[in-house]
Amino acid sequence: MREVDSLTVGWVNSSIHAALTAGLLAEFGSVLISSIDSDTNPSESGIGAHILALEPTCRFLGAGVIVPGHKLVQIAEPLNLFCGFDEVWCFERVPKTPKPADLWLVAPLNIETEQIPPLLASWMAEADCKLALGDGIGLNFATPRQEIALRLEDLVR
Repeated sequence: MREVDSLTVGWVNSSIHAALTAGLLAEFGSVLISSIDSDTNPSESGIGAHILALEPTCRFLGAGVIVPGHKLVQIAEPLNLFCGFDEVWCFERVPKTPKPADLWLVAPLNIETEQIPPLLASWMAEADCKLALGDGIGLNFATPRQEIALRLEDLVR
């Protein structure tokens, strides 16, 4: 774990699914799903339509799908979501700014040892994003709150 551009970033040997089942994602008002099993445009794929069919309070934002945090487990289980190469962005309120298309946290990036994506800190601040997760080969994370980073590290203990 390290501090970069007012964010705590790191990598843990875990997954978005583990963070979901640990209850961490349910604590956020909204979760923007921007990649599901390497599909970086869930708003135009069948999975986006399935999510909206399961939960009518969900909606599209840019290429992603916004899901209320407390509904995420109910949506993920029947659709078998978050099996790897997924990306989510967590907010206290519904975001208004779509994630830039050229910003991602999924593998093969290892944010612990590599340079952070150029737009990461600025977009997270602008959108008021509290946690970003990308998995595939372990779990990359970025957050302005160190206590969230510590909870993510606890996932692997």
